[in-house]
Amino acid sequence: MDYIKWLRSLEILLYGLALVVTAVLAGYSFYLVVLGIIDLSHNATEYSVYLLLSNLFLFIIFIELLDTFITYIQHKEVIVYKIIDVALVALARELIVYISPANSNFDIAHAAVLTAATLAIGVVDYLQHRRTA
Repeated sequence: MDYIKWLRSLEILLYGLALVVTAVLAGYSFYLVVLGIIDLSHNATEYSVYLLLSNLFLFIIFIELLDTFITYIQHKEVIVYKIIDVALVALARELIVYISPANSNFDIAHAAVLTAATLAIGVVDYLQHRRTA
């Protein structure tokens, strides 16, 4: 039995499953963006703006993940800058949600760690894009 071929097939199957789950989550996050736009047109509060931004960032994260999975399935290679971009958007989303006025549990140390992590991933992203250009 060729276990390498079996493991490769299992890997593709699992990536396909991850692709389907991510597509469903992307669809749901897009639905949340549409609901946020509708809510914003009727009730424009700071909370609704931050919620819309949060959902928009989630949608972008899922789209980037879909692109990463598709690229891996097609070419059998991981594109590092795409993963770094996903991490950067995820950290930016977390930072925006955390510093929002709606967050009643704000801690300056937590905000500083999120800011430092976003800055570090941003520098890595810049260097990676500069290297490939």
